[in-house]
Amino acid sequence: MMPWRSTNEDASSAGNMQMNEPNLKKKRSDSNNCHQCRRNDKGRIVRCTRCNKKGYCITCITKWYAGMHETYFAEACPSCRNICNCTACLQSDVANQELLIPDLCISDKSQYSKYIVRVLLPFLKNFVDEQNMEKEHEARIQGLSVAGLRLPKANLSHEYQLKKCGNCKSSVFDIHRSCPNCSYKLCVSCCQEIRNGYVSYCKLTNSGNIICPSQGMGGCGPRILELKSTYPVNWISELLTKAESVADAHEPSEGACSCSGYNHGSESDNFHCPTVEGDETADQRHFQWHLYKGEPVIVPNVLSRTTGLSWEPLVMWRASRKIKSTHDLRILEFSVTNCLNWCEETINIHQFFKGYTEGLWDSEGRPKILKLEDWPPAESFAERLPRHFQEFVKCLPFKHYTHQAGYLNMPAKTPKKSLKPELGPKICFGYGVDEHLDFCSASKLQYGLSDMVNILMHTAAQDPVVSSASNEKANENVMRNQQNERENKNKGKEKIDSSTSANNEQRFDEQKGGAAWDVFRRQDVPKLEEYLRRHYGQFRHKFPLQQLFHPIHEKAFYLTVEHKRNLKAEYGIKPWTFTQKLGDAVIVPAGCPYQIRNLKSCTSVSANFVSAESVGECIRLSTEYRRLPHRHSSKEDKLQVKTLVLYAVCQAVQYLERIDLNNTIRNPFEHENVQPGERPSRSQVRRELERMKLALETKGHLFQPHMKEYLLKEISLLTEKINSSAGSS
Repeated sequence: MMPWRSTNEDASSAGNMQMNEPNLKKKRSDSNNCHQCRRNDKGRIVRCTRCNKKGYCITCITKWYAGMHETYFAEACPSCRNICNCTACLQSDVANQELLIPDLCISDKSQYSKYIVRVLLPFLKNFVDEQNMEKEHEARIQGLSVAGLRLPKANLSHEYQLKKCGNCKSSVFDIHRSCPNCSYKLCVSCCQEIRNGYVSYCKLTNSGNIICPSQGMGGCGPRILELKSTYPVNWISELLTKAESVADAHEPSEGACSCSGYNHGSESDNFHCPTVEGDETADQRHFQWHLYKGEPVIVPNVLSRTTGLSWEPLVMWRASRKIKSTHDLRILEFSVTNCLNWCEETINIHQFFKGYTEGLWDSEGRPKILKLEDWPPAESFAERLPRHFQEFVKCLPFKHYTHQAGYLNMPAKTPKKSLKPELGPKICFGYGVDEHLDFCSASKLQYGLSDMVNILMHTAAQDPVVSSASNEKANENVMRNQQNERENKNKGKEKIDSSTSANNEQRFDEQKGGAAWDVFRRQDVPKLEEYLRRHYGQFRHKFPLQQLFHPIHEKAFYLTVEHKRNLKAEYGIKPWTFTQKLGDAVIVPAGCPYQIRNLKSCTSVSANFVSAESVGECIRLSTEYRRLPHRHSSKEDKLQVKTLVLYAVCQAVQYLERIDLNNTIRNPFEHENVQPGERPSRSQVRRELERMKLALETKGHLFQPHMKEYLLKEISLLTEKINSSAGSS
C-alpha cells in the first residue's frame, strides 16, 4: 500500500495532515469496502491484482456473478473488465466513440448512394405524380397553367413539428390543403378520395374547392382549404431530375441463394430460415440479398462481440431503480400483460423481475405468465440504461443497416432538427414456465413498424417458488384449470392454448432454445388474412371484437400448430418456423407478419430500422394504417416514410454531386496527359479552365454564392490572359 505521508515532509505539513485526517481515514476505510455493495461486513473481500484498488466480497460474488470463480476476480475485477453491475457502474457514462460505426470509404459511399437513389427513385416518382395531380386540379380552379401556379408556403416548419392530416392522421408530406383560420389540414391522398366520394363529411364547392369540415370533425366551418407547400417551389421536381441522372442500374441478382430454405412444395410443416454470420464486409451482400427478397435472417452468437455485462433481471432492476423521485409511479410500477388471460395488470418493478426466475402465482394456484413490452417507457434506452445500451450496440449485426446512424438506414438521413420516428431500441421481458405447467408467454401475430432486429440477451428456466403447504393445491388447481380451458375453448376470456406452449417439434427442455418464431412471407399475406377472417370464430379472444377491421393489425390472433397445419392444407402456405437461441439476432423484413412464444423466461432487445429494400412494404403498411378507424391503436403514422424517402434521396444525390465536383476540380490537369514536372501547353490549360467553368455553372449550388462568383471571375481573367498571350512565346 502506498504510504499515507512521505517521510521527508517538512513539519509545516503536519497541521494540514491533521486537518485532513478524517478524509484520510475515510479513504482508508473505503479501500476495505466491497466495490459492489459498498460494505465491509459481509465476509472476506477478494482484491483485484490488476488495479490494486477494488475488491468484491464473497457474498456479492455469489449473488451477482454466479459461475465466476474468485480467482477470476483476483486476476482482474469486473470493473477492470468493464462488466461490473453495481449501481454506480451501471449508471456511468460511456465513451461515445464506442457507439460509433466504422466509417465507409468514398468508393463504398458512392456505391451505396447510387444504390439508394436507384431503389427509392420509383417511389419518389409516385410522390411527385400524386402531388402534380393536385396541382393540376388547383390550376384548373384558378384558371392558370401549372407552370403559372404559385403556392404559398406553409407557416409551420417541417423541421420542428409534425403536421398530420385531419382525416387519415398520416403525416403531411409536402403539398397539402390547409384552413387559413384553423390548423386543419388534408393530405393530397385524402383530397383525391374526397373528390371521388369516399369521404362524406367534407364538402366540395361548385368550382371544386374543398370546404373545411365542422368543428365536430376537427375543422372550423365553411372556409375553403388552401393548397400550400412545405418545401420550396419545384424543389422536389428538381431533386427527381437530378436523381434520375445519377441512379445506378445495379440490383441484387434474381437467382436463389444456396442457404434459402423455402420450398413451397415441401411436405414438411417447417423449413429452414437463412443464417448469416454477420461479418460487416464479407456477408453484407449475402444479407442484402435476403433483405431484398423479404426473407428473415438469423445471425448467431452476436453476444460474443460484447464485454459480457450481465442481463440478469435483477441487474436490470438495479440499473433502473436509481431515480430522482421515489414517488414516480411511472418508474416503480407499470402495466404488464398476463398471457394466461390476456388482461393488463399493474405490478411493482422489483416484484416483476423477481418473478422472472422464481415465478408468481395467483390466489387460485395458477402461474402468472407475464410479459412486459416496450420498456423503458419514459426515457430512451440510452438514457435509462447507458451501459446496457452500449452492449446492445456492440452486438448489432450489419451496423450500416441496423445502427441508428447507419449509412443504409433511411432515418439516419433526416436533418438533426427534424422529428425522427421512434425506432427503439426497447426491451421485452417474457415469463416462461416449466413444461408440466403447459403455459408460456407469447406475442400474437403482428407486423413490425419497419425492418426489425431482435436479439435474445438472456434466458432463464423458471423455477416456480410456492410454499410447501400450498404446492399440492397449486398443482391440482393448475391441472383443473387446464382441463376447464380445453372444455370451454370458446367461452370467457382468452387462455393460451396448450399447443402454443408445447408440441412435438419444440420442447421446453431445450437447453439453448429461448423463443419459437413463426414468420410469414409477404406474398402470402392476402391468403393469411383470408384464413383469419374465415376462421375468426375458432380463435378465443380477450374481449369479443365488435368488428374485425384488420386481422393482423388487431394483434388478436395466435396460430397454434393445428392452425398452421390447416392453413397449409387450405391455402398451401406455411411460415418460417425456427428457434431463437441465446445470443441469436433475428432480422425480420418489413411486411412479414410474425408471432413469438417463449420457451423459457426471455429478455430480448429489439430495434427498428428502415432499409431502402423495404420502403415499398413500409408504404403499403402506411396505406393500411390510414384506412383504419380513428381510434385504432395502429392508426398513427409513426414512420413518416415519404419524408424518409425524400431526405434519403436528397442526401444521396448531394453526396454524389459533391464527390463528382471534387473529382472534377481536384487536379486541373489529371485528364490531360501531362507528366509530373512537365509544363502544360496553353491549349491544355484552356481546356481545363473551360471544364472548371462548366463544373461551377452546373454544380455551383454546392458553393456559397459569393465564392462561386469569385471563382468564375478568376477563371474568366485567366482565360483572357491565356488568349491574349497566345501569339507570344
